[in-house]
Formats: sequence, structure tokens, C-alpha cells
Amino acid sequence: MIIGRMNWRITLQQPVKLADGMGGSKSEWRDVAVVWAEFRIPNAKELTAMGTVISDLVRPISIRRRRDVKRGWRVLNDGRIYDVQHTYDIDFETTILVCREVVT
Repeated sequence: MIIGRMNWRITLQQPVKLADGMGGSKSEWRDVAVVWAEFRIPNAKELTAMGTVISDLVRPISIRRRRDVKRGWRVLNDGRIYDVQHTYDIDFETTILVCREVVT
């Protein structure tokens, strides 16, 4: 891990289910931490299906090692939202978040 490459502040969010007062539940996002991160080179795919172009951008993000981040969490950065698809540790200091950008 090269600390100088971690030059973005990101917010890690966890989904929380809350009772809606009518016997059901709704999901909201709770901020868990604000950490330094490095955005790695994205993996972009582009396909054509039934005459429509479909693109998929998977973005690895490096952070200092955290054991609590799981699939289903999300990352906020500079007005963009990324869904965490997978996490893994590459060494004793770094966790990689494999994220997909959410386009709204």
C-alpha cells in the first residue's frame, strides 16, 4: 500500500432495515466511516443486446484494511454512488472493494 495514492475521501455506508410502522420494513443508509481511498483502474465492458448498448463499469477501490465492509454496502464519493459487489484483502494493510457505479 502506498499511502500517497490514497487521495480521495470516501464515505462507507451500511444498509439498515427500519420498521415502517405498518408491520413491514424499509431500508435506509447509515454512514459508518469516512476513509482515505485509492481508485484503481476500472474494468469496463460494453455489449450490444437487441440493438441497445449496455455498459458495465467495475471499479476497484483500495482502503486501509477493514474487516466489517461487506457486499451490499455502498461507497459515496464526489456525488457518485458505488455498490460494493465484493471485498478482499490483498495483504495485511489493504482491503479492495470491488464496486459497480450506480447510475441514477
